[in-house]
This record gives sequence, structure tokens and C-alpha cells, in this order.
Amino acid sequence: EEVVAMQTVVGCTATTDPGWEIDAFGGAASLCQPMEADLYGCADSCWWPAQVPDTMSHYPDWGDGKADATRDWRKLDGIFEDKI
Repeated sequence: EEVVAMQTVVGCTATTDPGWEIDAFGGAASLCQPMEADLYGCADSCWWPAQVPDTMSHYPDWGDGKADATRDWRKLDGIFEDKI
């Protein structure tokens, strides 16, 4: 008789989202491009994926002078481009 009871993932510790660790070419160069690439992993209610670098960022000095996250987090602000 075939065992069927252990075929489903139960609990948050068993949640996996294989495939996000590498890009389509087997490397890590194109991860999170486009940014929607990890939405499938975000759909699980048990976890949220870790922050990843935004390689499309045009604001390299946004965090300058704010190296201590516990002390400087209030100094970080949103970036709003002026629309002309």
C-alpha cells in the first residue's frame, strides 16, 4: 500500500521555495530581475524572503552616513522623483 500521508508540507519550518537561489543560467547575476521574480515565494504566509540588493538602484549614496541600522533607520527616507 502506498504511503500518502507524508506528501504535503506541514508547518512553517518545512516551507521551501526551491529555485530562487540561482538564476535561469545557473548563476546569481540576474536574481530578482525583474523584481517580481520572487512574488511566488512571498505568497506563502509562513515567511518573507530576505532583502536582496536592488541592482537597478540609481541612488548609490542614499544610505551614506547611516551605517548603524539601529540608530539611523529614521534618517532613511523614501525617494520621490520630481515629475516635470
